Amino acid sequence: MKTYQKMTLKNIINFANPKSFVASIIPSIFGILMLIKSGYSISLLRSLGLVLSCVFLQSSVNTINDYSDFINGVDSKEDNLKESDNIMFYNCIRPESVRNLGLFFLTIGIVFGLLTLESINYKSIIIGIIGVITVLNYSMGPFPISYLPVGEVFSGIVMGGLIPIGVFSVISEKIDFTIMGYAMPFIIGISLIMMSNNSSDIEKDKKANRNTLAVVMGRKNIRILYKILIIVWFISQFYLVLYFGGYKALIIDLIIFFLKRKFIFRIFTASLIPQDRVRQMMDIGLTNILLNFSYLVIIVISLIGE
Repeated sequence: MKTYQKMTLKNIINFANPKSFVASIIPSIFGILMLIKSGYSISLLRSLGLVLSCVFLQSSVNTINDYSDFINGVDSKEDNLKESDNIMFYNCIRPESVRNLGLFFLTIGIVFGLLTLESINYKSIIIGIIGVITVLNYSMGPFPISYLPVGEVFSGIVMGGLIPIGVFSVISEKIDFTIMGYAMPFIIGISLIMMSNNSSDIEKDKKANRNTLAVVMGRKNIRILYKILIIVWFISQFYLVLYFGGYKALIIDLIIFFLKRKFIFRIFTASLIPQDRVRQMMDIGLTNILLNFSYLVIIVISLIGE
């Protein structure tokens, strides 16, 4: 009979994967800023509740994805992953405990989301239900989203676009799809994170019958698409910085890009091969922080100037 070790606090934190929280924290803060820019007021406590709701939902996705990959034999010790990213192979933890942890994170995320509502707000609840369905079906169910060619784009739209729309709807009680356009840097940035990850996993995903976009297109073609999206990402960020902050903000933004040109060149020339995945994932994650955080700062400055 196999002996399992007790799950530790370190394991729980690693399953939640805090270094990935940029993909939920920045879009949720953006949603709050869009509320303020539209003339709505929101308390610091409620803002914190909305951010925590998004963070716990992402923790749930990360944990359930680890559980699903382990159960389905997708991951192995031979993968080019750090120990903190391949927890179930380096730590003998009962799979059911990992699944239950993912469901616990999901429950906490739902509770925080409900606590931010002043009254029954059907539009916010509908978006919340879509979020919960996405969490549960991303890597589980009869047709897991992560196994389909739409997984990369779907992740970007849900996290980069639906999160700010959902946050905005909690206070405004409106679903404003124009926010999706303003959130384009987040949508593309998160899609690129997923594309970088899946492109490095082409070989093992084929063995697991995962038909990600990277598997369908092949590494050569996905690298071309990756570069095109990076260019579109930069252009969308420049345009929106100009839109919200004017020419002075754009000049500052371009100076930051120039100072970080070697770093940005590295993501543009990424090989997207398994051996380079750790560095590539770190690079695209840090670029998301650089690009999208500077965009948030410009919006904050524009609010101060109003």
